[in-house]
Amino acid sequence: MIYFDHAATSFPKSKATLDAFVYAANTYANAGRGSYEASLQASRMLYQTREDIKKYVHAGNGEVVFTSGTTMAFNIIIKGMFHKGDHILTTALEHNSILRPLYEMEKQGVEVDILSFKKDGTIDIEEFISKRKPNTKAMIMTLVSNVFGVIQPVKQIAEIAHAYGMLVIVDAAQAVGHMDINMKEMGIDILCFSGHKGLRTPRGIGAIVMKQAYAIDPLLSGGSGFSSFEKRQPKNLPEHLEAGTLPIELIASLQAALKEESKENKKQEQRICTYFIEKVKQISNVEILCEENTNRCALVSLRLHGIASEEAMDLLSQNYDICVRGGIHCAPLLHKQLHTETCGLLRFSFSKDNTIEEVDIALKALQEIMEEVCE
Repeated sequence: MIYFDHAATSFPKSKATLDAFVYAANTYANAGRGSYEASLQASRMLYQTREDIKKYVHAGNGEVVFTSGTTMAFNIIIKGMFHKGDHILTTALEHNSILRPLYEMEKQGVEVDILSFKKDGTIDIEEFISKRKPNTKAMIMTLVSNVFGVIQPVKQIAEIAHAYGMLVIVDAAQAVGHMDINMKEMGIDILCFSGHKGLRTPRGIGAIVMKQAYAIDPLLSGGSGFSSFEKRQPKNLPEHLEAGTLPIELIASLQAALKEESKENKKQEQRICTYFIEKVKQISNVEILCEENTNRCALVSLRLHGIASEEAMDLLSQNYDICVRGGIHCAPLLHKQLHTETCGLLRFSFSKDNTIEEVDIALKALQEIMEEVCE
């Protein structure tokens, strides 16, 4: 099997993260629930992982809240921070993990405006400026589109947003593990990510990283290990937003992934992606989305003429044992702007473990499919 769907989830998972998972399962008890060594060890690991995450994304002395992933993170943020009368800006590039919570909040009186994107796959900054209102509280946006792979101009957006007192809240699901992230330099106030994509952890762990504590109503309530007589969640972070037992094994795997990161891994992904783009353009009736924009992570989507993306995906899987992603990619507004609601797009996403030889096999397979379609 050749796997080019790392934007959905990494495969195979990193050995270091799996080893850390097993070690934690056999070593740590629940953190913050006892004074015995197995519990204390878990608490120390939790503390250190929060510190490692802050260092990894340059969050300074900020806050880290563990979640099950980016979807849960944005449900916590969107439903806990904004209220009737607030105005939020977001973009047509966004995943449903952002859009659906925002649609729910619209029913409660939160105003939402959607920004379009330009031909190069980046959002229109002029439109961002024009759609700002006096009651605009935040810009919620992706750092890297899960369809285009294009890196967004977050720093420029943040400079404008902060001048008007707006927060910049960023989806880094497709960025973490694939590019360097500096929250301070980029002007990011809140960053949400998952571990199972670029960091190659098991599924089910992610985090909210905040440059400082913000007023957020908890999405869930429950056990906290202290203040048990209080009727509400403790006010202090992270416990305010972390009800219940934390997934110690998954957090340990995330810590291991951060230690495994290297610039050479990112360079290898870029080499593979660049090679793919240069070669796939030679196949007839295949259009590369945002081809001219080289400021991207290792992710490329194709518009196929003469065959639906999901049909091509099935043929690649059934006839060649090649795994890619066809369809809408949970980004409906992007496809509406492109008018690809029916045919979808075919996405290839790469990791450091992919090879040029694998890319050549996939290119040959795609060429055979397109030649047969266009006979």
